[in-house]
Amino acid sequence: MTSHSQPTDPEKSMLRKKPVALENERRQVSQRASDNTLDQSIVDAVPSHFLNTNFQSLLNLRNAAERSTPRYQIGPSIGLGGIGEVFRVFDRTGQRSLALKTLQRRFVGDQAAVVRFMREGLLTGTLQHPGVPPVYDQGRFDDQTPFFTMKLVEGQTLHQILQSRSPGAEDLGALVGVFESVAQTLAYAHSQNVVHRDLKPQNIMVGRFGEVQVMDWGLAKRLGEDLTVVTDPDSVSSSGPANPKIVVPSEPDSASSATPDRSDLTTAGDIVGTPGYMAPEQARGEVESVDKRVDVFALGAILFQILRGRTLFEADSRADMVEKARRGDLSDALGQLDQHRDDRELVSLCRQCLATDPASRPADASYVAEATTKFIASLERRIRQAEIQRSRSEVRIVESRKRQRWIVAMTSVLTLLAILSSLIIGFQWRKATRAVRAESEARDVAEKEIKTTTEINEFLNRVLSSNLPEQLGHDVTLREVVDQTVSDLDGKFTQRPRVEGSLRRTLGESYRWLGEPDIAEQQYRLSLAALEIAEPFDELEVLETKDRLAGVLRSRGDEGDFEESKRLRTEVLRRTRALLGESHERTITAMNNLGTVLIELNELDAAAELFRNALRRIDASPNPEQHSRPSLLANLADVDRMKGHWDSAESIYLQVIDAPEASTYEKDLAMIQLGQMLHAAQRYDESLRYLRRSFELREAYYGPRHPLTLSAMRKMSRVLDESERYDELLELLGDSLDRHAKELLPAAGPICEARSLRAKALIGLGRDEEAEAYLKETIELISRERGDQHKYAQAAKQQLKAFRTAD
Repeated sequence: MTSHSQPTDPEKSMLRKKPVALENERRQVSQRASDNTLDQSIVDAVPSHFLNTNFQSLLNLRNAAERSTPRYQIGPSIGLGGIGEVFRVFDRTGQRSLALKTLQRRFVGDQAAVVRFMREGLLTGTLQHPGVPPVYDQGRFDDQTPFFTMKLVEGQTLHQILQSRSPGAEDLGALVGVFESVAQTLAYAHSQNVVHRDLKPQNIMVGRFGEVQVMDWGLAKRLGEDLTVVTDPDSVSSSGPANPKIVVPSEPDSASSATPDRSDLTTAGDIVGTPGYMAPEQARGEVESVDKRVDVFALGAILFQILRGRTLFEADSRADMVEKARRGDLSDALGQLDQHRDDRELVSLCRQCLATDPASRPADASYVAEATTKFIASLERRIRQAEIQRSRSEVRIVESRKRQRWIVAMTSVLTLLAILSSLIIGFQWRKATRAVRAESEARDVAEKEIKTTTEINEFLNRVLSSNLPEQLGHDVTLREVVDQTVSDLDGKFTQRPRVEGSLRRTLGESYRWLGEPDIAEQQYRLSLAALEIAEPFDELEVLETKDRLAGVLRSRGDEGDFEESKRLRTEVLRRTRALLGESHERTITAMNNLGTVLIELNELDAAAELFRNALRRIDASPNPEQHSRPSLLANLADVDRMKGHWDSAESIYLQVIDAPEASTYEKDLAMIQLGQMLHAAQRYDESLRYLRRSFELREAYYGPRHPLTLSAMRKMSRVLDESERYDELLELLGDSLDRHAKELLPAAGPICEARSLRAKALIGLGRDEEAEAYLKETIELISRERGDQHKYAQAAKQQLKAFRTAD
């Protein structure tokens, strides 16, 4: 062995620069194809501890064949670790993009690094969990460098997310969700007796679609068991997994000195892990003490970083950090936790994980995962409760503009609710009696339901007794009773969300049919917020409320409302189908309701397929007469009408109108749509016949000034105008304008349209002076209310100008 004298200080300075110079020299040597000899004096001149790998292997590296494999098309490097490098590759066989991990070139000649790398591939492949990237293949390149392929996860590391986190950011929920996934993955690994030993934010990947993967199992160890790995290159294929051949003893708890010496990578020297995330016994190199609790400590360190935005140790150098880790000096970190006054459950969990004594920590990661899951569930409950309180404080009851003399109908509705509640009580009591013999838990549930229905009865009785005509006078309206009910309900059932949810849904339905979609929407949303936190959770009740909310949004008719209505009804159909089956009555109703929204969005083919599928389900059911077909048929006719298939549409509309089982609502829907289609076909007499029948039905059913009644009057006016029946038109417009004026602003769109038609009728009847005066009055009215440049004012001016020009 050649001996060397101790380098002087200038020589040491020079030698520190040697690796860079020698790298350049290595590149020059690799280009000399005819000369592979080395200057041994250069090799001997550099002490081995100044280099990161075997120098002879480094100089020979460029002479080795380029890494290649028939199966994988190797792309760019996407990550660099202690001894490995990860490339994006395309798998020609599987036709997919993967991640390929291989040894860095400078470790190819290091047998310990090779064994450690192959152990990582084998051990990672044995962990079958969504939180561990699956290993698909292991092999060697043509130059015999080992590699393995695994799932390609594109996204950010938790380290990058934490680094980009702004001070005071309110993202704790998302970060704790990532932490929970990591804890669940480690819990699985621990159940397989596998310890990661280098858990840190840099080794946690959060994908673009929220998937969380624990990466880099290069230092992982299976407790009490060795892994069999192949070290003979000839026995490993380049396209398939290696065959076990040689047993390699368990890896000692010390990393190769060739590992880069940086604090954010795996620590080199006598310890395994990363300062700031290593347990004290791990930092001291106590091999026999290293078990699952070192990972628990690392979880605590990560949780601390999530809570406080900094790492466990603040030190001037890596050596200081290692020393603090060995001593378990957590005084500063624990002081920081004391300052964190929120989320006490997480703080307590963090303290348990960071216990200096391993015996005081949780035994494995399953405890951490369970505690985190409980915290998240608690956090979600608090958020829901806060949202309900916020919604309740924002609700404003709009002052009554309508006075409907309909108290008898409201009394009937409330009485029916009381009767239904009584029936529910009887049913739940019988159910409770049977449950006594089966199990006490069922009895408790029944008793809660009884209490709920009792409270509903008491509330309804109080509302009925306080709002009867003898109390408020005989001029009391349905609207006044409903408004008073809302006022009485506010704050009454805060602790009984199911009671509040049921009552608000009924109120929402009342406001919907009173022609108040905005107030109906408020009540439905408050009902939904209450029912979603009610215990026990009744998903079918929640789905019914969502469907009613979607109905209000659809009837209001704004573009954004249609989109939200479609989203809600798509969810209702999907969940109802999953809970009750494809042919259940509620599933068929959900198909029909979604189809009506698709018609509004002009998605006609999709709507028609839903209606036809629902009709097929009815025909195939054991008792088809129990299902309602008319509504589905009317909607299918709407699709044919909009597509221009008028003969087919007319036939279906008439079938619905004449069907004995069709409801009043379904008959009205068919008549109004058929009337409009006949109008478009210029079959005016037939159009007016069906539109007038719809108007009379709506007037009797909804009232003289309900929005649906007024809409039918406007449709008749347009037919009379186009068919030039001016005497009938003037008579209808007189009544229509009087009704509209009591419901709408003076220059509202429907009123302006009616005034324009009235002027046109006067002109058609030769009453020119009266027509001119009426147009001037209309222009003055619109200009005063909405400005002389408004489109309705301009239209009236054009109408007057055209009239004068014709004269």
